[in-house]
Amino acid sequence: MTDMARQLLEELMNQYQGTSKDFRDSDVCKDHLVNFCPNLLFTNTKADLGSCELIHDDRLSTEYKSSSDYKRLGYEESFYNRLHNLLSDLDRKIRRAFERVSTEADDKNNNHIFSMQVINPEKEENQESVILLEEKIKTILENIENAGEEGRIEEAKSLTEQLENLKTELKAAQEKANTINPMFKNEKKLEVCDVCGAFLVPDDDTRRLDAHIEGKQHQGYLKIREALAEHKKTFERGARRISKERKSSSGSRYQRSISRERTSSRRRYSRSRSKERSSSKSRNKYKERSRYRSRERYNR
Repeated sequence: MTDMARQLLEELMNQYQGTSKDFRDSDVCKDHLVNFCPNLLFTNTKADLGSCELIHDDRLSTEYKSSSDYKRLGYEESFYNRLHNLLSDLDRKIRRAFERVSTEADDKNNNHIFSMQVINPEKEENQESVILLEEKIKTILENIENAGEEGRIEEAKSLTEQLENLKTELKAAQEKANTINPMFKNEKKLEVCDVCGAFLVPDDDTRRLDAHIEGKQHQGYLKIREALAEHKKTFERGARRISKERKSSSGSRYQRSISRERTSSRRRYSRSRSKERSSSKSRNKYKERSRYRSRERYNR
């Protein structure tokens, strides 16, 4: 059984095992709880991260996201840090690939030129067989997954055997493609895929370019880039909201301070006026008493 088929069956069995598990258990994949497990993206590709032996259960992911512990256990930070590290490593390789392309182009005085094998009719036919086999394998993998999700384990096992045969045919076709006209070479223009770092021939057959774009490695890195981009947007929205709340809170404190100052000023003014009126009354009373005493002395 191929590693891909074995891992797929393990994933299907994990779904049944997960029914009695808690998302906090150590054998539950925390990356899958947050979003997805990167190890499952690149199986049997050059970017293969190895198999993940932990449980990947959508039910546990749903339970985690609806629990009071959501985003409080550090799972998100660990997940996005891992994605960031994966992309950092890949982007370094992409930069080196661009530098290599540029260096080769300068040496040949012709942008993005590499030495590649001539594609003769026999090789073209063999490559078409490779593409068809890859499409069949992709279809069977989807059928295996659907059968497993619906509980049709026996059918999934039968499809896995078919997958084994197709994988053998594909390997033979790929080996044959590598042995056809190995000594004849031609100049081909190459570009570097800025998503996954693969070398591409821009004017190549449309089916091969489509096969690359739909391939597991390209789609896997595209998924990682989209997840990080969305995480960045969410973080920036949160930062703007917090900044807005702080400004609003600061403005409210300023308004309250102004209001308190105005109230205090009014109170001081009121007390001052009250003292003035009281002082004025006292002076008037004193003057009145003085006039009264003066009249009394005069009458005597």
